[in-house]
Amino acid sequence: MKKLVATTVIATILLATGAAFGQSDAHDVEVLIPNVLMLRITDASGSDEGASPSVVFDFQTDVDAYLDMVNGGGGDLAPTGVADFDDVIVFSNRAAWSVGVSAEALTFADDLGLSVSGNGVALSDISVEPSGTPGPNVSSVETSWSLATTDSIANGVRTQGWRSLGFGGSDYRLAVNGDEDPGSYTTVVTYTITAP
Repeated sequence: MKKLVATTVIATILLATGAAFGQSDAHDVEVLIPNVLMLRITDASGSDEGASPSVVFDFQTDVDAYLDMVNGGGGDLAPTGVADFDDVIVFSNRAAWSVGVSAEALTFADDLGLSVSGNGVALSDISVEPSGTPGPNVSSVETSWSLATTDSIANGVRTQGWRSLGFGGSDYRLAVNGDEDPGSYTTVVTYTITAP
């Protein structure tokens, strides 16, 4: 009887503490990381919400700047207006990325009614000369490029957040030399981030 009571007590203690029967269960953990490869043109506040970025070279209004540059032998003029375009920023969790630029063909409007054809201004006359400092993990940004380029203008590695490419609308330049037909020239410029 003492043996039975001792065995029953030991069995009860082992069952109560779980030492007699090991139990385990398992569950899955799934981690899903998004493919982040983004580019934004931002305003002075760093936002791109509702922005309509633009660069304007209005020398019909600022005639003196145009006349002075042409009279001095020609050269590069800064924009007369920039809206919602203070920076180009990128975000990537890819091992490598690059940014390219493309521009639609210039469209000419004879808005002054002079019956001219729109000669003298080409995409190669509009350039960008970055004046800012690229952010961390932006490996390189070209020192200048024209809108006629089809090459990569910047590259880098995982950015670990939004990073500046170091240029905005105020870094655009227009080369003039006096052979430009009067009128309006327009294009749409697109910056695209890609990864191998």
